[in-house]
Amino acid sequence: MGNQDCLRKTLMVIIMIKPSQPVLDAIWPLTVEWGGHWLTAVGVVLALMAVALMVWATAAAGRVKLAEPDKLVTSGPYGMSRHPMYVSWTLVYLGVAAVLSSWWLLMLLPVLAVWIHWESSREEERMVATFGSAYQEYQARVRRYM
Repeated sequence: MGNQDCLRKTLMVIIMIKPSQPVLDAIWPLTVEWGGHWLTAVGVVLALMAVALMVWATAAAGRVKLAEPDKLVTSGPYGMSRHPMYVSWTLVYLGVAAVLSSWWLLMLLPVLAVWIHWESSREEERMVATFGSAYQEYQARVRRYM
């Protein structure tokens, strides 16, 4: 699965939760009322950091098709995290949860984290199959997320 597909699915989850939040809050109110402007500011900062990381990761990857790579990218953010795009999507998710003051989104974060871990594990299997010992050395040097 490509980066755009993963981002689209993450955004779809967020988009589906927001309209249903009033119904969910009527059943079990979980909107943060005390957050105010500081929580919105935190959310905006997280989302901006995520976008900056996405741009950096995309630039570092250059013309490599991340869904079917023909070259191992280990520079830029890929020198600190094997999956900087997943890190950035998680930051976007947290930022949106903060801006919306949504505990529902925070409660669903473990589901997103499990899905990201599962998907990154599948990607890593493909990378080992494609790049062999070069990728295994990269795994030994660089953390999966942060």
